[in-house]
Parts: sequence; C-alpha cells; structure tokens
Amino acid sequence: MARKSYHHGDLRSTILSEARNILETQGEAAMTMRMIAERIGVTAMAAYKHFANKDAILQALAVEGFNRLTQVTSTARKKDELSPDEQLTAIGVAYIMHGISHPKLYRVMFGQLTLGVPYADTKSAADEAYNVLRDCLRDNAKFFGFEEQKVDGHAFSVWSMAHGMTSLFVEGHARTRDIKTRAQQRAVATRGAELVTRGISFKNNSETSDDR
Repeated sequence: MARKSYHHGDLRSTILSEARNILETQGEAAMTMRMIAERIGVTAMAAYKHFANKDAILQALAVEGFNRLTQVTSTARKKDELSPDEQLTAIGVAYIMHGISHPKLYRVMFGQLTLGVPYADTKSAADEAYNVLRDCLRDNAKFFGFEEQKVDGHAFSVWSMAHGMTSLFVEGHARTRDIKTRAQQRAVATRGAELVTRGISFKNNSETSDDR
C-alpha cells in the first residue's frame, strides 16, 4: 500500500477518525495502532509520533465524545426559547439519545473517566458536559423552587438517572423490554426525562424547607 503524505495536524485528526470508525464498527478490542496505521496508509512509527499508545487514542476519543455531548445538550437547551422545565427535559433526552447513537464511544468515555486517575483532559471535558445540566439547574433554581446551594446535589441526582437509563440502552438491556426502534427509544427517553424534571421541581412540593 502506498504511504500517504499528511500535514502534521491532518495526520492526528485522520488517526482519530479511523480509530473512531474501527471502534464503532468492530469494537475497542479490535483496535490496534498497527491496524489504524495500515488503514490510513502510513507507518506505525508515524502514528506513534502523535499518540504514544492505544490508551492515548482512547483518551482523545473520550475527550471528543464529551465535547460532542456538551454540544448536543447545549444546543437542545437553547432551542426555541424553552421554559426551564422544557430545557431540563431537552438536556436529558439529548444526553440519552447521544449515548444510544454512539454506544461504544459512550463506554469508552466513561471507561476513561473511571480510570484510577483519569486524564486531566478527559475530566475537564466531562466536567464541561456535566456543567450544561448543572448550569440549567443553577440558572433556574428559583423556578424549580430550591435554594441555589442545593444545585450540586440535585444535578448529581438528575445526571445519575440520565446516565442510568443511557447505560441500560447501551448495554442492550432495553431490548429485553421490547424497546428497539429509534422512535420507541426517544419516547422512553422523553418520558423518563419528563418524570425526572417533574421530580426535581419543589415548587408545589410539601417537603420541609430542610429538604429544599
């Protein structure tokens, strides 16, 4: 195979693009530095100049994944001048559907994040994605009826539920409940996000002020 010539920046993005393609079509276990290099027509040594090993590529893919998650949830929140409760629901649906659309990447994202000591870039990108949800709750704490100092706890609760549903889809458990088509998946994601949004609102809740 003829070796291709790349500008310095182009080769890195080409490596990541091919790695993403292998991940999505064949899975993480099939991915090797040699395979990536061969498929894009460069030497393995050229690939190693940009990434020290496969783990470094997985880290970069995780960062890309979290950046994309930030983008889709931010876009969902800002669409059509939504009310605060509609914003929160839209974030939840966008989060869940993103994971469903990219299950293998979703596993890599959180696999990299839960390493003994996660890479700083991965954690930073994950925090940015998380902050879309957190900022929605912080900006609308008065609307939802809780004090601003409770935002972090509520954000973690909402994220846990979104992540839990997404993980059930990603690991194939939803198929056992006959939820298979994209329309069915979106309907369940929407219903789940609406229930969480309703549950996070303390406006008409009779709980004591201690719990708010």
